[in-house]
Formats: sequence, structure tokens, C-alpha cells
Amino acid sequence: MALKDFMARSQGPEPVLSEPQPVVTSRLAASSPVHTTYLGPATTITGELRCGESLRIDGNLKGEVHCDQLLTVGEKGSIHAAIEGDTVVIAGEVQGDIKARRKITLESTARVTGDLTTPGIVIQEGARLEGRIMIGGAPPPDAAQMPAPKPRTPEKAAAGSADVPARTAVIASGA
Repeated sequence: MALKDFMARSQGPEPVLSEPQPVVTSRLAASSPVHTTYLGPATTITGELRCGESLRIDGNLKGEVHCDQLLTVGEKGSIHAAIEGDTVVIAGEVQGDIKARRKITLESTARVTGDLTTPGIVIQEGARLEGRIMIGGAPPPDAAQMPAPKPRTPEKAAAGSADVPARTAVIASGA
């Protein structure tokens, strides 16, 4: 038996190499797809940011954010801006109104001050929100554009009126 034949038999079958598995470091990372654009914690932007891809922000941003796909504000993210996106996930701090074409998700670590407009919403226990939520339809008109309320008859005032819109000023859970 030749040495090369002996070596081939003694080594056994060739090892099977598998692809490296991704390391998940947080619940947010586990539930979110890979973002094509990322702004890290050392990033600070002032102005208008437009992104046609999915975007994750873990830095600081002041101004406006427009994202055509998924927009995620990480736990370290601090946004002082109006936000528009397809789907918006907040785990950090946002001061400004948020509009989403599909859904807004407030993770348990979210701290939001501003109005939310979306067809669907998820608010996890522990999230903090100070503002109004408009689910579905067009956003509510500004108070300056709202017509003056119709005078109510005493019967309607006593019984309450179904044609007066209800408003939510503050929603908070946990802390």
C-alpha cells in the first residue's frame, strides 16, 4: 500500500463546511431583516435624509427622515425629526411626528413624543408615547383648519354627542 493511499484512508471523509451562522445580539435584531443602510452611534446628521432602501439609525439625527422601506430607530438612536416611512420600528428616542404607510411598532424601550399616523400599530409594554395616534385614513386636520363646532342642544350636551371626535392626548404604559 502506497503512503498516499494510507493517508487517504486514515483521514476519513472530507469535512463538511457549513456557512457561518449570524450572531443575534438583541431581540430587535432577531425580529428585523438585514438593513441595507446603517447609521452608527457615532453618526450625527442635521438636515433631510431620504433613503430608498431599508434604514437603521443608531446615531443622532435632526431634521426630516423619508424612507421608502423599513426604517428602524435602534435603542441608541436619538431622532429629533419628522419621520415618514413604509414600516417604522422605534426602539430608541424620537421627538417628532411619525407617519407610516403600513405599520408603526414601538418596542418596549421606545420613547416617543409626537403624533403617529398609520394603518396599523404595535405598542409593546414599557414603551412611552406622548402624543396622538391616528389609525387608518387621512391624518387629522390641524386645529386651525378644523371647522368651528356646531352648537349643541341641551339634550345632546347632556347625553353626549356621537358626532364629536374623541382625542387621545397621552398614552403611556410601564416605565
